[in-house]
Amino acid sequence: MSKYKHSAPKKKKGARSALTGACIVLVLAAALCLSFIGCSQSGGKITATVSILGNNLTDLTEESLREAVGRIADQNPLTDAITLSFLDDTYTLTLDQIGARYDADAITEAAYKAGQETLFARLFGEDKTVEIPLSITWDESRLQSVLSDAAARLSRSATVFSYEINDDATVTVTKGGDAVTVTDADIAALLEPKLKTMDFTDITIDAQSGHAEIDFDALKQEIDRPMRNPRLDLENDPSGKTVLAGERGVTMDIDTAKAAYAASGDADTFTFAVTFTEPTMSVETFKSNLFTHTLSSVTSNFNASLAGRTTNVKLACDFCDGIILNPGDEFSYNKAVGPRTYERGFKDATVYVAGTTEEGVGGGICQVSSTIYSAALHADLKITERYNHSYMITYVPLGEDATVVYGSKDFRFVNDTDYPIKLSVTYGKSSMTVKIIGTNLTGKKVEISTKTLSKTPFEVVYKTDTSLPADTQKVKNNGYTGYTTESYRLVYENGKLVSNTFENKSVYKKLDKLILENPSTPEKSGSYTPPSTPSSGQGNTTAPSTPDPEPVTPPTDPVTPDPGTTPEPDDPLPVTP
Repeated sequence: MSKYKHSAPKKKKGARSALTGACIVLVLAAALCLSFIGCSQSGGKITATVSILGNNLTDLTEESLREAVGRIADQNPLTDAITLSFLDDTYTLTLDQIGARYDADAITEAAYKAGQETLFARLFGEDKTVEIPLSITWDESRLQSVLSDAAARLSRSATVFSYEINDDATVTVTKGGDAVTVTDADIAALLEPKLKTMDFTDITIDAQSGHAEIDFDALKQEIDRPMRNPRLDLENDPSGKTVLAGERGVTMDIDTAKAAYAASGDADTFTFAVTFTEPTMSVETFKSNLFTHTLSSVTSNFNASLAGRTTNVKLACDFCDGIILNPGDEFSYNKAVGPRTYERGFKDATVYVAGTTEEGVGGGICQVSSTIYSAALHADLKITERYNHSYMITYVPLGEDATVVYGSKDFRFVNDTDYPIKLSVTYGKSSMTVKIIGTNLTGKKVEISTKTLSKTPFEVVYKTDTSLPADTQKVKNNGYTGYTTESYRLVYENGKLVSNTFENKSVYKKLDKLILENPSTPEKSGSYTPPSTPSSGQGNTTAPSTPDPEPVTPPTDPVTPDPGTTPEPDDPLPVTP
């Protein structure tokens, strides 16, 4: 019997090789896949080495890594600062001011992510350390407060010009600047990006600053000053014993200054020439001529039996005595005497009120102001404020009186001589004398010439007063004639008239003589002579003889008429309703 052997067909060699290659590819693909999807983590720990501020960390869990970051932060405090510059000013901001601290969460997250090493990296990668970038966080409210403070400090207000007068007759002006403002937002826009990247280098804030316009009229008022000869230091030594040296004058020309400014361009300063005027008198000359002459002397009389009025006159004299005025200084009677009050020692005396006479505090002090006015005229001084009385007075000539009311009417004059002057205001039992002492190098003498323009006689007026006994009369006030006068100042030097100028026009109203009566019948009203009443003679007062303003030789010491026994009322002081 025949046997047949069955055998499997033989595979081809090429097919077997293809299968083997496919298996290798699958294995490699799986390995690569595992390496790139990170399935080789070692129990949640980082396996790569990371560095934070030079501290190498590895083989840590995420929680351990967070603790390590905290320790490193504590060991490396934030002490950096950033300087802000704006124009010529700077402001230094420290990280502590804004509550800056390390952002531990962000640093831990970045370190943990960088420390995740894959199987592929372990098998085929290099062994290297990864440096973790740092980041910080801050308190927004504290940052905003610092930004506001920096903006306020760096912003520049407008500045005015300043100047310096140089010894070479020039002036150097430093120009003023416009206001330039920096805002919180301006600073934040530059600062916050640097904080986020831990860049603590200085910041320059751009700005443009121009020069402010110069008021050349104001500059001239600042620079110009008159020449001053030596004078007394009355501010620190009212006694007049301390002498100050003279000061040269300075005069600025506006066109010259404007030309220098225009030529200076963008420069911060410019210089221009001025004119100096040197003092004309040395200290030695000043001292040798000081208080060497009596410029004028005027005496007026008063009734010493009128105690209140006499007290007021003498008190006002004391307040004015010894006052010294430098050249250019002004005398104010109200300032010198002050308020007329009982507390200051003034008494009641006769004053004018509503066309009649009454008792009022301070009555009589106008005699002192009038006597000083007359002396100022005869010393040829500049009068700056003066009012004549409402009614005529007799203790100085018409046109030479000066009434005052505290708070409204003053008597003022200026020392317009080249040397200081001193007031000597003294009194005796029934008279007072004003001397003005100064320096008279030209032999000057002054005469006041007054002419009468019109004259209005007073009338006698009767008024019923039932408080009087029947058929009796009482003189309430004497009458005064009204006058309108013009006064002229005649100045002589060495006996020659050098000037004849109008001084004032004075209008004195008439004051009718007022008699109070209580007649028993109408027929007796105003028809009889009143009982014995001291007569002042004022009803028959005539105008002082006043020549027309022609050259006359003035007496050395003008003396005023004796007012007799009747008080000379002053214009009223303010009356409270």
